[in-house]
Order: sequence, then C-alpha cells, then structure tokens
Amino acid sequence: MKYIKYFEAKETTYELLDKYEEDIIKVLSKYYSTHTADLCDQIDELIWNSSEDAAERLEDIEVVDEECVRMLVNDLKSGGTRNIETLLDIYYDCRPFVKLVSEDLTHKLQEIFYDYSDDAKAFRILKTSKFNDDRYEVHIAMKDIFFKINFEEVFGRIKDLGFESYSVNGVKNGSTENMNLEFWKPLTKELRDELGIDEE
Repeated sequence: MKYIKYFEAKETTYELLDKYEEDIIKVLSKYYSTHTADLCDQIDELIWNSSEDAAERLEDIEVVDEECVRMLVNDLKSGGTRNIETLLDIYYDCRPFVKLVSEDLTHKLQEIFYDYSDDAKAFRILKTSKFNDDRYEVHIAMKDIFFKINFEEVFGRIKDLGFESYSVNGVKNGSTENMNLEFWKPLTKELRDELGIDEE
C-alpha cells in the first residue's frame, strides 16, 4: 500500500477516504485532464471495475471530470477496502505530477498553436508524466491545419519557453491524419526532489 508512505496515519482506509475525499476528486480529475500516462489507464480501470455510474459518465463524456470521480468515491464507500486502497495509491502517485502542471505554460503553448486556428478541436495540449522530465504533448487533429503552420516559427517560440528537445510523429488512420508533437526539458532540482527522482 504505497499511500501509507504519504499519509503516515493510523486511520482506516474508510477514514482516509473521508478525510481526503475532496482533494482526491480534484487531483484525479486534474491529472486526467492534463496528462497522458499509465495512471490514466489505472483510473479508467478502477472506474470500470468499481462504479457503474462513473463508468457510464466516462463513456458519455470521454473524460474523467470531478463529478465522475465523485461518483466513484461514493460507490467505493459502500464496498470493500481493496478498491479504496487502489484509489489512495493512484491519488498518492498523481499528487506530485498535478503540482507540476504550469497553467501559464499550457496557456502559452495554446497561444502559439491557436495563432493558426481558433478551432478548439484542432489542437489538444497535455502534460505527460511518462518520463522524468517536464514534457508536453500537442496533438494536431485536422489535416488542413498542417499546411498553415510555420513550424520554424513554432519551434523558435517553443524554444523561447525553455524547451530543449522535441519530436514529431505523423499518424494516418484511414482518411484521418494526425500529428503528435512532444516538447521537453529537464526538471528543476526542486521538482526532482519533490517527486523523489534521483539525479542521473
């Protein structure tokens, strides 16, 4: 039970769930909306295995929002402790990564790409925690946008934000063409200490 390392408390799992309920709801929904990583899959799995109401909402809106997590928590209160322990473990793992999300940086990335289209469906910007660095993913979902983007200008503006590296991948699925961009830079020492990541 990894969460015990964080809570360092003698409360039962039910007491911990009640104590941290509101923060669990905020952290899990925030993580899901801003990250793409294995923890999102773990949240999905817990919802599908533990809460019919939350699973139906996830299927309808295709994202885990605060109401979805609240439904999950309410259903877990009437169940066994194993799924609550799993929830607390996921919460424990998500907390530090949520702290890393820079709203200003996300907004600045949005500004760069929205200069080429004001269609909210054209771009999706996410913080990813797949690697031990400060990394963002940009999904470009509309083919006609590709030809409007001045990538030399985009990469120059992104470099000005402090990103040191990037990768570009194109994906074609039938008539649908997508482009995925990743930008990353090393974590600061303060953030590495916060996450418990050793210096390489």
